[in-house]
Amino acid sequence: MLDQHTIIYVMRHIDIGGHIDIPYKKVGITGRGNATLSSRLQQISTTKSPIQAQCIAAWTHDDAKAIETAFHLLLDDSRVEGEWFYDKDDTLVERLQPMMELLGAQEIEIESADDSYSKNILKREDDSRSASNQKLLGEISELLKTPLRTSIRKTGPTFFSDKTSLTYYIGYRKSGNHSLSIGRSKDVYESLSTFLETQGYDTEQHARGHALVHGLSVDMLADLINITESSFNTSFQLDGQIT
Repeated sequence: MLDQHTIIYVMRHIDIGGHIDIPYKKVGITGRGNATLSSRLQQISTTKSPIQAQCIAAWTHDDAKAIETAFHLLLDDSRVEGEWFYDKDDTLVERLQPMMELLGAQEIEIESADDSYSKNILKREDDSRSASNQKLLGEISELLKTPLRTSIRKTGPTFFSDKTSLTYYIGYRKSGNHSLSIGRSKDVYESLSTFLETQGYDTEQHARGHALVHGLSVDMLADLINITESSFNTSFQLDGQIT
């Protein structure tokens, strides 16, 4: 077993300074001999560089090499170079997870790993992201015509509407081109997407059924929420509730 790679991982590069989004993911393997995820990250990152490596998902499987090869072929259209792939919407791990479950791979809990290197990287990024999320929430709130209940998730601020029963999950992006997932919109997706398209917003449907909109500035996010809250008719909700 020591002569085989047994770990498949997905890695990203992050900007410690918080200035840019890096939309690339690396799908690779390790675990041969005494190799670990931590040692692999140390090889890829330079400790004094503002661009650092972080493993965001990993699985163990006896045939890791074959799985890696299959994934590389599957993702070939988005290949940037070598084992690096363009992940525009930051959904690669979400797309790979069901396949890994079907293959019987065992997931490695990254965040619970006792890895001081990764923990340091995560803390520095979390501090930067927390400040950015607070700022984004404030900027959007100032532009809303009707105040909404709010909270902040790790990936961005959330706005809750008692009027429409919709939940607006903002996906923060350093580039300023944020994403929006409209929670509890599955049963009204067709009507909501048609409504938003008449307002100039292209939507797509998430695998779970809710509406998604990408590439939104702060002004666009506020405008979309404002017009939905003021003009979208939800009188046809099933059983009186959007799910």
